[in-house]
Amino acid sequence: MKKIEGLSTLIMGVIWLVVGIVLDFIIQIGSTYSKLGVVSWLRVDRNNPIAIITMVVVAAILTFITVKILVYAVRKKSPKTGLHPFRADKLAWVGYGYIMILGAGMVTLLLQTLISHKPITASNQATLESMAGKGGAALIFVVILAVFVAPLVEELIFRGIVLNYFFKAGPWWLNVALSGILFGYFHVFQDFQWFALLQYSLMGVALAIVYKKTKQIQYSMAVHMLNNAIAAISLINIALNA
Repeated sequence: MKKIEGLSTLIMGVIWLVVGIVLDFIIQIGSTYSKLGVVSWLRVDRNNPIAIITMVVVAAILTFITVKILVYAVRKKSPKTGLHPFRADKLAWVGYGYIMILGAGMVTLLLQTLISHKPITASNQATLESMAGKGGAALIFVVILAVFVAPLVEELIFRGIVLNYFFKAGPWWLNVALSGILFGYFHVFQDFQWFALLQYSLMGVALAIVYKKTKQIQYSMAVHMLNNAIAAISLINIALNA
């Protein structure tokens, strides 16, 4: 009976994982095409305020719907999932998590230097920098996705679902490693790079550890948001100097 229940949980985990990833892409595609629709309909520039506002509103609505669906999925295995009052002892893990992410970046950079003899920018990062360099609507879109959408949606997918549906009763590190690898692959599958996979996977592991230690997903979301917000500053700087 336990084996059947375990298999059922894994199957449901896979289903919810796929649903989450599809919803994430719907947010990106829906908000992008809503802006393009306004541009085409009103025959205005892509940086027109109405087009930008439409994009932001659609992104917010789709993100809200996605979060509601994914929270429902996570609560089936972790009923207490939600926004709880922040506690100082757990809030410290936001700092620990960010330090671990910085460490992951340093380890990756060191290995790149030793093996390839030069730093290589992840294609995902290069794409974001290219979009940010266009300024206007493209920059706003990148910042919204990076600072707000990704920390909410990706944490619910790769921490909330993976850590609660996959090998929860197994060794402590098993679903942490799985969470990291899936998170890493999600960020490089369109243009695979080994070093980028390593960096994002280690970042995913750090976020999974924060969730495991605090037992509340809001803290891994906070770490993710902090990391992306700091990175967004460089993107804004690129746009200003473009």
